[in-house]
Amino acid sequence: MNAPLFNVTQTDLEVEVNSYKPGNGLIWPVLFPLKYTSKMTLDGISGEDGIPVTADRVAFNTKSPKKTRKTVGSWHGRLGKISISRDKDENDINDYNEQSAIAQSGLIQDKAAAQYLVDMVYDDVKFCSDGMDYRVELDALRIGSSGVQVTKEEIDGDTATDDVINFNIPTENYKGVTAIAGTANADTIKDIAAAQKAISKKGLKKPMFAIVETETMELILSEASLAKKVASTILSIAGLEQANEISVGVVNAYMQKHGYPQFVVIDSYVTVEHKDGTKETLKPWNANVITLSPTVQLGWTYYKPVPMVKDTAALQAQGSYFKTTIYSEVNPMLETTMAEAYIQPALINRASLVFINAKKTTWNNGEA
Repeated sequence: MNAPLFNVTQTDLEVEVNSYKPGNGLIWPVLFPLKYTSKMTLDGISGEDGIPVTADRVAFNTKSPKKTRKTVGSWHGRLGKISISRDKDENDINDYNEQSAIAQSGLIQDKAAAQYLVDMVYDDVKFCSDGMDYRVELDALRIGSSGVQVTKEEIDGDTATDDVINFNIPTENYKGVTAIAGTANADTIKDIAAAQKAISKKGLKKPMFAIVETETMELILSEASLAKKVASTILSIAGLEQANEISVGVVNAYMQKHGYPQFVVIDSYVTVEHKDGTKETLKPWNANVITLSPTVQLGWTYYKPVPMVKDTAALQAQGSYFKTTIYSEVNPMLETTMAEAYIQPALINRASLVFINAKKTTWNNGEA
């Protein structure tokens, strides 16, 4: 690895990497905040054993009755690696130099703005940083709406054969709805309340939040059953007269009054670039799924710093959870910017999580 061809110093790289705010504007830092780990292997256990077993009333001078030890569910996973890179080849380098010269020429009135636009196109450090964030968004939200780490060939390519992490959510926590959300007989609020009650009866942490994608939330808001539920307590107070005026805030006021989970509505998009160069924009959260959780936080994004390479002229800087490297080659002329991370989103409160397929009367793996 050679020193960068462009006039970039170690200090320049560290300033840019350290000033980057991870997850800015994305959902994963809320649902799966960062958490450092010193190990590559993660072994999670569930500490939730349900309602505690009471002591027995016994006579004096008698032995204490022995109780059984409940098996604690566990899961096993390993930090995966994500990476992204982009090159400036000989043509890119010449184009950049030419455009920079034009930006600083007497033909341009606002030279600073012109140079900013040129640098923005060729800012590979920010490009790679953004790419890392959006990969975590994709992985975390897919886990948050499925309960497992699933890889799909159309998104993950060759890595789709990697081991799938099963967080061992209880089978009974995967549910369908009584009637498909948004249809004439649908009562999704009733389904959510029933799922919450089932968890509460086990003495586990009660789900208090329902995380849902905008598409499904719109279907829930259109349900006639919802208009009837909120009419007497909410609509008259808010001065609303028609069901189509019901907002998420109005529904959450009703849910809070009855102790039901509050809706957290998300709307996230990521763009995947396939090996052939084509790009596809998709929603990382399964739009069919409502996830019930005791807290808005669904888990942690575990990370371990990527080691620095010794005895190299390449520039390297550790960011919040990923390492950025810039290096060059001279034959042919090429400058590469690369970001790497060892990382894995993982669920917490697993026994209290409920995954509801709002588009099917059975779980059906979250498919409509």
